[in-house]
Amino acid sequence: MRRVGTLPIIHVKNATVGVKLAEDVNTMLGGLLFPKGTVLYEREWEILEAFMIEQVHVEEAHAAGVEWSDDQPNEPQPVSAQTSREKQSFQQSFSKAVATLKNLMVGVEGGQNIPVMEVREVVAPLLRQVQDQPEILLSLNSMSRIDSYAYEHSIAVGLISYMIAKWLKMPEKEWMQIALAGTLLDVGKTRIDRRILQKPGKLTPDEFEEMKKHTVYGYQIIKASTGLNEGVALAALQHHEREDGSGYPLGLTGSKLHPYSKIVAVADVYHAMCSDRVYQKALSSYLVAEQLLQDSFGKLDPHIVHTFVNGITRFAVGTVVELSDGTIGKVVFTDRSQPTRPMVETGGRIINLAESRHLSIVKVIKC
Repeated sequence: MRRVGTLPIIHVKNATVGVKLAEDVNTMLGGLLFPKGTVLYEREWEILEAFMIEQVHVEEAHAAGVEWSDDQPNEPQPVSAQTSREKQSFQQSFSKAVATLKNLMVGVEGGQNIPVMEVREVVAPLLRQVQDQPEILLSLNSMSRIDSYAYEHSIAVGLISYMIAKWLKMPEKEWMQIALAGTLLDVGKTRIDRRILQKPGKLTPDEFEEMKKHTVYGYQIIKASTGLNEGVALAALQHHEREDGSGYPLGLTGSKLHPYSKIVAVADVYHAMCSDRVYQKALSSYLVAEQLLQDSFGKLDPHIVHTFVNGITRFAVGTVVELSDGTIGKVVFTDRSQPTRPMVETGGRIINLAESRHLSIVKVIKC
């Protein structure tokens, strides 16, 4: 801490819990962040750091006992940003992976085993890019097209499943198998009549019963292929099962489900709800994350859901979003206790979605 004039100054990097602001703190665009008199606790210091506020004036009485220093604050480190070139590179890699996977599945449709090494080579470059740029997961839906949705969905679920495994701190040797479990979750659909798969309207009860068999077919196809472990096969079989036993094909409850299937189920639901499909328009990744949190008790594994939502929103600072009232703004702070309700800066003012419950993020415009 140092003194300028009559007021003590605390550098944000030297946060001191319990001090009180002696002056208003504004954002770089002039919006009021904290009014004079606000007591700074851990959460407030996190917000100041997120807004790149370097120092604040505090009241003399509340600065008592704090060590003084004339040291200047360290220069802020440059914040890494995903460049348009990197985005374009990922989109090109993603499109190439989709096309390659589609070609590989032609042989599986014809009765061949899964070419596991070739599938690994399809997803490996994308996995490296997602590890470096995890915020990509917020905008995977922007790369989807209805006419090639099935293969885009498979690639996306593989990437998301991989990152969930990483965030869960599962053994690293399992990450690739979990990515393959996500990528191959719907391989059993190669045994389903195309007229059912491509039907634009609602399926009849008999057609739906046939569609549900893709889980069993997928298990059988994966078991017959080398280079895939039992968890991958069980993920194909169980990814439509639910914690409360309401899923299919066997109506198993959570205690009987393989961890891979629980991870893939979360990834499957998330990407499906974020994507435009024949019978449903896409929802924003934030609205989907909120829905996942609601479903995490009863339908989906709560620990996996919370780990995933915290993971994808952790990297959301700087994301340009559209709110439900049409406002365009930038995410500037994500509270770990309410990750789907961040602070959004627009036109020099701050909208705290944790408090403005009537608003929500309806679209991620740019990561």
